[in-house]
Amino acid sequence: MTDALIPTAFPTRQAAAIEGRSRRGAVTGKLRAALDLMVWSGEKRTDAAEKAGLADCSLRAALRKPHVLAHYNGELAALRTSLRAKNVHRLDGIADDSKNDMARVAAVKALEVIADQADERTGPGAVTLPGLQIIIVQRAPVPHEINPTIIPV
Repeated sequence: MTDALIPTAFPTRQAAAIEGRSRRGAVTGKLRAALDLMVWSGEKRTDAAEKAGLADCSLRAALRKPHVLAHYNGELAALRTSLRAKNVHRLDGIADDSKNDMARVAAVKALEVIADQADERTGPGAVTLPGLQIIIVQRAPVPHEINPTIIPV
């Protein structure tokens, strides 16, 4: 039996140093709690860090990491999606109940824009294909020589 297979009774220095630390490349523990407070509760970064038990500079530094930023943007997208139905109902209420005619018109226009955008994404002609599109634009040929005409005087 080798020494590597024998478990030790004590954690490594790195594991013991910070309790609640996220795994490498993961968003867990205090960091996740701080990000959830920012997104779902609308807390400012400093307040969210304090409530989660992090230093503000640690949260700011974590937000520079690609995997943390991806998690944060994913949560924001989920929040935006979950608010979409409520926003449509709110616009409908403004269009029906507002005393201000301009607000009613603006609400109706916004609802139409939302409907048009939804039709563009899901309409019969909308096809989303993976990949990228390359457009080659050719310029008109440029003459290499300019033939001056000599006019005798």
